[in-house]
Amino acid sequence: MKGDGSEYLCLILLLLHQTSVSRPAPERFQVVGPADPVVADVGEGIVLPCYLEPNISAEDMRVEWFRVDAAITQVHLYQQRENKNDSQSPSYRGRTALFPEELKKGNASLRLSSVEVSDGGQYKCLIQSDLWYEDVSLSVTVRAVGTDPVISMEGYREGGIGLLCESKGWHPEPELIWLDSEGHSLPAGPTETLRDSMGLFIVRRSVIVQEGDTTRFTCRVQQQQINQEKETEFHIPASENTCK
Repeated sequence: MKGDGSEYLCLILLLLHQTSVSRPAPERFQVVGPADPVVADVGEGIVLPCYLEPNISAEDMRVEWFRVDAAITQVHLYQQRENKNDSQSPSYRGRTALFPEELKKGNASLRLSSVEVSDGGQYKCLIQSDLWYEDVSLSVTVRAVGTDPVISMEGYREGGIGLLCESKGWHPEPELIWLDSEGHSLPAGPTETLRDSMGLFIVRRSVIVQEGDTTRFTCRVQQQQINQEKETEFHIPASENTCK
């Protein structure tokens, strides 16, 4: 006996259902970067990590790096297999590059050369395919370890001997303290803070040593954020410490 065709309709519906289930979904991915800030030394080069998971090729995707801490600033743009930096911020011109061979492995990390103080801040790495996009944020901390403190005598002042300490080339701004021979902090004048042509900090601070104080003093410059300190010890001959 011939069927009424309902069994054929059920078969067609079943095949359509199986086809829709087995059809691959649009390829999705995640963009990952470092959880901790990237620490960069002034004048050196750094790599800002950015990867696809899974590690599919990013060669035919759009990769954009930009700053988001103030106004949105384009740092680097790659699309259609080319670097297209016509709208790149002038401060980054000639200092950015991707790794062409690594793009095949889903590595869209950015190389930044000749780091400047102004490079510190918040960045985003955005990767976009025809059907999907994701981004990741990361932070860059710029540091510079300054010079050893230089101590000079300023002569007799206010019944004592004036000492001046100076250190250059720091970032972020450091703290300058004077210590006696026992390591105790000495009362001193206010710290004078200046900036050099590269935006690095210069710090100066004076102290007046009274008669009867120890003849050995230390100027210490410390920057706790980058866990750096430098110090210089200074000896005053006993004859000089007898104030006139």
